[in-house]
Amino acid sequence: MTSLPTEEKINRHGLPLPSAGENEPRQTPEQRSCGEDNRTNMNSFSRDVQVRSMEQTVKHAEKYLGEICSLLASYTRKTAKLRDKADLLVAQLYDFSSREDPELQIGLKNLAEDLAMVQDYRQAQVERLETRVVAPLKAYGDIVKNKRVDLKKFSTDLNKELKELQKLEKIRLRNPADLQSIAEVNAQKASNKAQHSIRQLEETITDFQRQKLEDIKMIFKDFITVEMLFHAKALEVYAHTYHNLEAMDIQKDLELFSGRIRMPDTPDGRLDTPLTGYSSPLMSRYPGPPLASPRGQSLRSTLPSTTGPNHRQQHSQYPDTVRRARSNLQRQRGMEDEEPDGEEEYEEVDEEEEEEIYESEIEEGQPTSRQSYAAQYAQMRRWQK
Repeated sequence: MTSLPTEEKINRHGLPLPSAGENEPRQTPEQRSCGEDNRTNMNSFSRDVQVRSMEQTVKHAEKYLGEICSLLASYTRKTAKLRDKADLLVAQLYDFSSREDPELQIGLKNLAEDLAMVQDYRQAQVERLETRVVAPLKAYGDIVKNKRVDLKKFSTDLNKELKELQKLEKIRLRNPADLQSIAEVNAQKASNKAQHSIRQLEETITDFQRQKLEDIKMIFKDFITVEMLFHAKALEVYAHTYHNLEAMDIQKDLELFSGRIRMPDTPDGRLDTPLTGYSSPLMSRYPGPPLASPRGQSLRSTLPSTTGPNHRQQHSQYPDTVRRARSNLQRQRGMEDEEPDGEEEYEEVDEEEEEEIYESEIEEGQPTSRQSYAAQYAQMRRWQK
């Protein structure tokens, strides 16, 4: 079968019109090269934008996490200094109470014991802030450094790809076939390597961002938890201490003081000394303050030690015992109490000594209703055992 000739379109002068595509301009090799060069430039521009976005992510993380870490580290150090100042206050309260009348003596002694107990909770707060908040933020210094190395490696691969493409374009202009084929192979290798690097970098930066979000969430949850635990326990102790101070009868101490300084009305004008001539039911009810012994001068002899290798484990559940080594505050007070022969500097007060201390306090006339929170806590622990 013979195909029918196609109908030609003619113009008004009877001349055939050109078919489709005949009027389209043909591209020269230089024009095709320019088109490929434009596509290369577009790819390069998009990759530059992508790299800048990744670098900005890493830069912001380095800046703000570093500043937050520095501030929280300073917060932790200030908390530790506050603990040390409170320990010095405890020492002064013990010294002051030993020279006062019974009511004030009991009130100040209970206040000192409870304040010392709160400082043990504050010690746990400091350690938890260091391990759960500051340390994870500090680790981001090395993490950010590694991400910068990855970005630098990708930038190197990208620059190498651009150089190979530029070299290929120059060879195309000279148009030697063998060199052009070699350059095309090299450019293709560089392009493939750059593509692999960008995919790998995308995964790395995405993982970095995900880990950063999870870590920030966990770090500040731990920070709030540590703060709530400390303030909850401190509020519990301070509430008990406040009621103890409210129960203090200052009128009794005032009567004792007035009795010591009042001049007795005697016919012969004989004056009795305040310590030998005055006697009252209150004096028999409240014996004078006992002389401070080396064991009694230790600031936290009724509180368990929080030093040693198991210190963090004791605080991880909020401590079953709330005492520190006696020598800790003795050093802060600048006191050098003599210890019995064979006794170590950091000896802890065991439970038998603790029981003797509180039993002796009760025998000396301290009402059980006026015990400190620390003393009641120790008794409760003994009853549970």
